[in-house]
Amino acid sequence: MAALSLVKKVLRKLLVIVEKKQNDTTALQAADVDNTTILIKGLKIDFRVGKEDRKYVTIGKRGLIDANFIFESPFGYVSIGNNVHIGGATFICRNKIEVHDDVTMAWGITIYDHNSHSVNWEERKNDNDNCYADYVEFQGNNIVNKDWSAVVSRPIVIQSKVWIGFNVTVLKGVTIGEGAVIGACSIVTKDVAPWTVVGGNPAVLIKKLK
Repeated sequence: MAALSLVKKVLRKLLVIVEKKQNDTTALQAADVDNTTILIKGLKIDFRVGKEDRKYVTIGKRGLIDANFIFESPFGYVSIGNNVHIGGATFICRNKIEVHDDVTMAWGITIYDHNSHSVNWEERKNDNDNCYADYVEFQGNNIVNKDWSAVVSRPIVIQSKVWIGFNVTVLKGVTIGEGAVIGACSIVTKDVAPWTVVGGNPAVLIKKLK
């Protein structure tokens, strides 16, 4: 049994080494990944506009992580705790997104901490023209000169022991309480109480677990 345990540890470390080598160097420089983390499909970090000389993503111990982290401006920070399993998620961040310990996330999940555009027409009426001009000038990058001044952004917190089903979307400013369960295909627009099950669009309380 001891020999088998040792073999598993060695294989785990080799997997980490191999997959880190497959990752983009820039992404690794911007991430702080614990050396006992297992990356399923590699760490993907997409910098749409500029990049500061700092860590944008931190990931704790013993995680199974399949995720794409998108930063549409030089701002934003994502932290992933220990023993987190992410089957497939996209984090779109220009504020802050926290995922605490022992969280389970399925596939097709989107965590989005800002509105992208203003809800006020007068404040967004030039957005499409600016996107078009940027797309043409910057070979497909349509947000180089995006005006973020009227875009609302608020942090997202996913507390420990949460389970999020497949194809869930979590929007800006939401805190999901400890031990909560989010049903598949739900849209979470408001805080979720600890130890509850919610679901739907928008997600509403289905039952209490405690």
